[in-house]
Amino acid sequence: MKKMIFALCLILISSTVFTYGSTGVRAAESSKITISGNVSNIRVGDTFKLQINGEQFEDLFAVEVMLAYDAQALQVQDVKAGEAYDSFDAYQIDAAKGELYLPLARKQLQPNPQASVHLADVTFRALKDKGVEVQIRRIKAVGSERQTNQQGYKDLKGLTSEAGEAIVIQIAKQDGKAPDYSSGQTSSTSSSDKPAASAPTIIDGAKAILNEKDPMKAAEKLQALLSGLKSELSAVEKEALLQAAEATVAGLSVVPANKEGTGVDTVYVISAADLSQYDSLLQSIRASLHKWNIDSPQIDNAQLKAVMEYTLSGRDVNKLGVYRYNETSGTWDYVRGTVHQIDAGKFTVAAKQAGSYRIMEYSRPYTDTAGIYAEAKYAVEVLTAKHIVNGTSDTLFSPSKQVTRAEFSSMIVRALNLDLLDSADQAKSAYSDVGTEAWYSKDVAVLNKLAIINGFSDGTFRPNDPVTREQMVVIVMNALRSLELLPNSSGTAEKFTDDETISSWAKDSVNMARELKLVSGTGQNRFMPKQPTNRADTAVFIWKMLQQLN
Repeated sequence: MKKMIFALCLILISSTVFTYGSTGVRAAESSKITISGNVSNIRVGDTFKLQINGEQFEDLFAVEVMLAYDAQALQVQDVKAGEAYDSFDAYQIDAAKGELYLPLARKQLQPNPQASVHLADVTFRALKDKGVEVQIRRIKAVGSERQTNQQGYKDLKGLTSEAGEAIVIQIAKQDGKAPDYSSGQTSSTSSSDKPAASAPTIIDGAKAILNEKDPMKAAEKLQALLSGLKSELSAVEKEALLQAAEATVAGLSVVPANKEGTGVDTVYVISAADLSQYDSLLQSIRASLHKWNIDSPQIDNAQLKAVMEYTLSGRDVNKLGVYRYNETSGTWDYVRGTVHQIDAGKFTVAAKQAGSYRIMEYSRPYTDTAGIYAEAKYAVEVLTAKHIVNGTSDTLFSPSKQVTRAEFSSMIVRALNLDLLDSADQAKSAYSDVGTEAWYSKDVAVLNKLAIINGFSDGTFRPNDPVTREQMVVIVMNALRSLELLPNSSGTAEKFTDDETISSWAKDSVNMARELKLVSGTGQNRFMPKQPTNRADTAVFIWKMLQQLN
C-alpha cells in the first residue's frame, strides 16, 4: 500500500508544473494551504516550528508545496509529515536559494473528508537578526478520484487551491551577542524555560561516543546525552544520535564471558551482575530513543550475547558445542541456538542465563552404525553431537528404521532452531489428529505457523505415517524459504529419470535440492519420490543442509 501511494506521489512530481490554482475541479470554497506557528520573541540561535495545513478541502489526497525563506537568516532543521500524511523522505532543501520542496501524500487511499488537515511541520533555526518572512511560493493539489487526462491516460483529479498569507518573523539579537554554542545552551521558544542543547553539542557528543572504545563508558555517555535533550531534534541531530546509539548498542550487546582455566578445560563465566547491568542499560537506551522518536530495528532487535573462543586440541570441530553447567542436576546441558564461526574458532551464545559455560565435544557410540556407508555414519555422529537426532536406545540408532512425519518435523525444528524463533500456541492444534499432549505437538505447531507444512486436505497431519522423500525435501525447502536462506535457483539442475512421478507441488523443491546437492537420487538417476526415507539417509540429508548454511 505504501509503495502504491509513493508511486502516485511520483506521478504528481513528474506531471504538470506548479501553479497556485491548476485547472481542474475546485476542491471546496476558499480551499487553501496555510502556514502558522508561534514566532514571537525569536532570537538568533532559537529553533521554532511552523505548521503547514490544508484548509477547506473535501478530499486532499496529495499536495506539493514550495516554501520560500531567507537563506541568510533561516535554516531548515527538520521536516516531519503530519500523522495522516507521508513525505517518504522525498523533500528537498535548497539552502542556497532558501527553498523547501515538500511532496506529501495521504496514507489512506479512500476519501477522507476534513475541513482542516495537518500536512507537515517544518523546524527552522534563526541565524541572523533581521525581519524575514516564510511564504508558500507554489502549490499543486490533487484528490483521490481518478479521471482521464487530455493525453488519454488515467490521472488524479487536480484541485484548485490558494496559498495562505506569508508568515513574518522578526529575529532579534541574542542578548546583544551571537549565541555561544560551545556551552551547549541556546534560548528556545519551547514552553520550557530550560535551555536546549545546541546542534554542535549533540553532534560533538555523538562523535565522542563513537570514539569511545569501552562499551560501558559509551553507554553512559549516550544516556547522559539523551537525558540532556530539551528540544525537538533536527534531522542531522537525529542521524548523529542514531549512529552513536547503534554503535553503542552493538558493543553493549556483548556481555563479558570471563575465562577460567586453559585449553579444553576452559570455563567461561557470565556473571549475574554483568547480565543485569548490561540488560538494564540496553532497555534504558531503547526507552530514551523511543521518547525522541529515534527508531532503529538494529537496536530494537539487539539481544545480549557472549563470545567464547576455543582451540581444537585434536577434537572434531563439527562435534563441538556449548554446554552450561546445571547446578541443580550437576550436569552440563547443551545450549541450542549458538552461532559457530568455525574459521574464527568461536561460538556466539545468547546470554539469557548467568552461569558457567564450556565448549565440549560430544560423542555417543552406537553399536549398529558400523556397517552403514561412511557418509551416513559420520552424519549420524555429527547430528547426535548437535543433539538434533537421538538413538532409539542408549546404544542403538536403528539406521534402517523409517522416519515418521512427526519425527522428521522435530528433527527440522531442532536443526534450524525454529522453536527459538517462534513459539507456537499449543492450546490449539491446526490438525485434527495432533493432540496438544503429543510429544511432537509443539514442533508441528511451529512448522504450521511458519507455513512450512500444510498437512492434508482432510485436516489431518498423519504424524505416524512414514515421511516420503518428496515430503522431506519440500519441508526443508519451505523452512529455508521461510528463513530467507534459500539462494536463487539457476534452473540448470538435471532432472531425474522418474521426474514425472514427482508430485507437482514438490517438483520445484526437488529440483532446487538437487541443484544444491542435497539429494542425488537412489541409483540410475532416480529420485523415488514416494519412497519412505530411513534414519541414516535422513541424517545425511539434514547434515548436507546444515553445511549449505555455514
